[in-house]
Amino acid sequence: MHTPLAFRFAHAAANAFRACALASALTGSLAGCAAVRPTPAGPPEAAVHEQAVRIPAQDLGLTGVLFSPASSPLLPERRPAIVLMHGCGGMVDSRGELVARHRDWAERFARWGFVALTLDSFSPRGIRAICELKERPIHPWKERTADAYAALRYLAARADVDPGAIFVLGWSHGGSTVTGVVRPQATGREPSGPQFKAAVAFYPGCERPLGSKSYRTTMPLLILHGEADDWTPAAPCVELGQKLQAAGQPVKTITYAGAHHGFDQPVAGIRFLPKVYNPRMPGEQGAHVGQHPQARLEAIDEVRRFVTPLLRRSGS
Repeated sequence: MHTPLAFRFAHAAANAFRACALASALTGSLAGCAAVRPTPAGPPEAAVHEQAVRIPAQDLGLTGVLFSPASSPLLPERRPAIVLMHGCGGMVDSRGELVARHRDWAERFARWGFVALTLDSFSPRGIRAICELKERPIHPWKERTADAYAALRYLAARADVDPGAIFVLGWSHGGSTVTGVVRPQATGREPSGPQFKAAVAFYPGCERPLGSKSYRTTMPLLILHGEADDWTPAAPCVELGQKLQAAGQPVKTITYAGAHHGFDQPVAGIRFLPKVYNPRMPGEQGAHVGQHPQARLEAIDEVRRFVTPLLRRSGS
């Protein structure tokens, strides 16, 4: 699939300007890069490259789809990267196609200059989806956290990735995975190996980290949640953010009024899923999911503002 690339530049200046150019691509402005003047060159649009990849993970071969930006002479040869962790519905839909939300974000990160990896934790294990299951065969702080670190090592070894600027983002079950990834004792984390730069969790379940007296994070963490979420409530995440901030931890929680679970998906509309497991509903089933247009746009801007200063700090 081809999508417009937001920024193209005609000429490379000195290597010293490359970090500024990448940050400019993220902020949408070239302010502060006065010596670098972009001029149109070639076709007005460029493709986001997409390829299926295989990631070694212990005895299991994980799979994913890798998105990377079209070449630009002002982008560094080694680019920042991000691991994208799907929710309980899996990385692909019933037709075997990448879920629209995952593609939307992966292509956006590629346009921002990232190498983006959508990681499939389910298909290699013979699992289609687990949303309707009370007893789930794969867990956020165990198998999926280990998967995230396997993806981190895979990206860090790539010639086109800056190993010091790799992020992780997850939604729902994948967002709960992110709350496990950030811990010092995270499954699969190698203290002497590559580390994630920062993390973003969309509408995770926060009861587990909130209930842990020793919970802390090894990296900046941004939590984005909807106040109308009736599947994974926002309140525990708000309390978790306040608790960690009071302890000096780099955690920020933002909530959006009127937003349901899945508020950032690109497809408009709210729908009720009657069969998903939800201990908060009568009969332990059912939840509302769907886009909140304003919250979606604000969250996109919030993620961009979150990652941009971290990239500048890393020199990427």
